[in-house]
Amino acid sequence: MLKALSTFYLNRQTPIAQFAKQITFEKWNVIKGDKVVVVSGKDSGKTGTILRVYRKSNEVLVQGINQKFKRKSLLDDPSGSGIQQITRPIHLSKIALIDPEKGKPTKVQRGFLEDGTPVRVSKLSGAIIPKALDPAKSPAHRHRNKVDGIKDTSPALALQVTYKGEDFSAIKAEFESFIAEKERKEQLLWFDK
Repeated sequence: MLKALSTFYLNRQTPIAQFAKQITFEKWNVIKGDKVVVVSGKDSGKTGTILRVYRKSNEVLVQGINQKFKRKSLLDDPSGSGIQQITRPIHLSKIALIDPEKGKPTKVQRGFLEDGTPVRVSKLSGAIIPKALDPAKSPAHRHRNKVDGIKDTSPALALQVTYKGEDFSAIKAEFESFIAEKERKEQLLWFDK
């Protein structure tokens, strides 16, 4: 049995490492929209903007980096065949953030402002690296095409106060009158001892 398994692994075309589970990084210092520079590989020294982050495979898609040519056929795209250039993801260890003051690649450490908000701090110059704000994540952008339907409540009607609360003075007066009536009836009763 053991010999059969070893020959199976030796005769395969794909390496064993391909089937090993990728260990994902817990803390990421880069997000979509950051300016990065490639520090190793064929595109070393080139800069670009992060378009997408793949956290499960520890890769990022950087604009203009790791360009590959892909042949497309008429079956894939009926408009025409040919060779198209696509951008492939690059491993996170091959990129570094650009220092905002010096414009050079830098490592990042985490820090906190006086009000407690977490920030990314450049180890090269000590400058705070701002996070790129994605306008697609703002509530105004997400709901820009929203139209109220028949069953939606208008904001004016939703903000209208309809519950006034309990009138505790009336409840207290009713309770006191009940207690007074009960005490009056108890005084009328005679018990012989």
